[in-house]
Amino acid sequence: MASMNTRTHTRLRPSLRTPRQTSLLRSSAFRGALVYLAVFLAMTGGTLAFLYSEMARSLSQSADRLVWQEAAVLSRLHTMQGTDALQNFVATRGQAGGEMVYFLADGLGTRLAGNLAAFPTPEQTSRTADDWVTFTALRGDTASGMPVRGRVVVLDDDLALLVARDITPQTTQLATLLRVFVGAMGGLLLVGLFGSVVLARRTLARVEIITESLRDIMQGRFDTRVKMAGSGDEMTLLADQLNAMTARVDALMSSMREVTDNIAHDLRTPLNRLRGQLELVHAQLDDASASRDPLIAPLEQCMHDIDALLENFAALLSLSRMESGAVARETEDVDLNAVVADIAELYAPAFEEAGARLDVVMPEGPVRILGARALISQAIANLVENALKYACVPKHAITLELSQRATQTGVFFDICVRDCGPGIAAPDRARAKARFVRLEPSRHLPGSGIGLSLVQAIAQVHGGELTLRDNDPHGLVATLTMSAGAV
Repeated sequence: MASMNTRTHTRLRPSLRTPRQTSLLRSSAFRGALVYLAVFLAMTGGTLAFLYSEMARSLSQSADRLVWQEAAVLSRLHTMQGTDALQNFVATRGQAGGEMVYFLADGLGTRLAGNLAAFPTPEQTSRTADDWVTFTALRGDTASGMPVRGRVVVLDDDLALLVARDITPQTTQLATLLRVFVGAMGGLLLVGLFGSVVLARRTLARVEIITESLRDIMQGRFDTRVKMAGSGDEMTLLADQLNAMTARVDALMSSMREVTDNIAHDLRTPLNRLRGQLELVHAQLDDASASRDPLIAPLEQCMHDIDALLENFAALLSLSRMESGAVARETEDVDLNAVVADIAELYAPAFEEAGARLDVVMPEGPVRILGARALISQAIANLVENALKYACVPKHAITLELSQRATQTGVFFDICVRDCGPGIAAPDRARAKARFVRLEPSRHLPGSGIGLSLVQAIAQVHGGELTLRDNDPHGLVATLTMSAGAV
């Protein structure tokens, strides 16, 4: 912060509490890309699963055909040449090795030939509905088991012939194919996620450009224009429309400020002249005879009404300029403790006169903020004066408290005024901060209805807001919040 003697002439801007930049996971672009990726992966996965099942079925059918062909050859050999020829042929085939498994047994189950040590028991086999059997075989030339699939053919002379084929190459091929498909799906997922992130970040970056421009526009800088790269897409068309709208608003606001300044000059000057003439008449009546004393009271009331009118007009003009972002004032390093103490000292006699008291709660040491001291003092004074006017209960205390709190968005100072009056109903609190709004319970009291709206505008100028809530057990808590880094 600057020192107390440092002053700069700058424009006070409301530090609007806009939401943080939308996170990547919550952005519509990322979610849309994820939905598209999920649909694409589902279709691709379904296609690959279909291809895998078809290839597995094709390989199984090819292996089964080889088994059937081999069984048919052996059965024909038995028919044409007899059991001895079949036994010799099976023994020869079994000794040749390879993927085929043979087992020839007589009616009692005695092994006659083949490269299988023993016929598998029913508990060791898995039989399908079409009589194909699958089991783990121990061939005579190897001690390790291998999964095989085959058929049992019953021949004449009570011979049983088992012809099977090693399905290890088939399962290995299918496992390799499955790994390729899973790897392809994983690669597509990574590429899709990367593309989704890139697309979402690009969209969010363009949205953030528009958001930053809108923040400036909301702060009253209507000369701001959205600078969007690209041409012809929906974002650039939106930016063009926003720029056209901002240009129109800028022209209207310039006209409004010009008219407001003219009205201020045209009305305040004759009102000041009229008040001066009334002061002159008042002075002349004071010097005149006592018979003119009845004229003095109405004259003083007229002067008081003119003062109130000028004061309300100045407040309304200041409010309009602050809400439009056109306020330019001196900013300084303000000690909020000192401001609150000054306001408390100023209004303490009024509370004592009303039979109440004003309690002040402040932290130790200086509490500094970069802002406009006059505006801050005016806002605090408005809140204290409202409490004095509408909620001052004899033998009760109204509390003026200054506190500091740190949040994720920065450091804020809260100036609370707690009273024990009738309060404001929750549905009326937002309306109470609007211009010229006076709620029913306070219509009989003097006022213009712009006090809270002026406090709200000053709070926004200093990066905060005005909040109204219930006091416990009854009354109202009006909190003026200002940001330590708002200006």
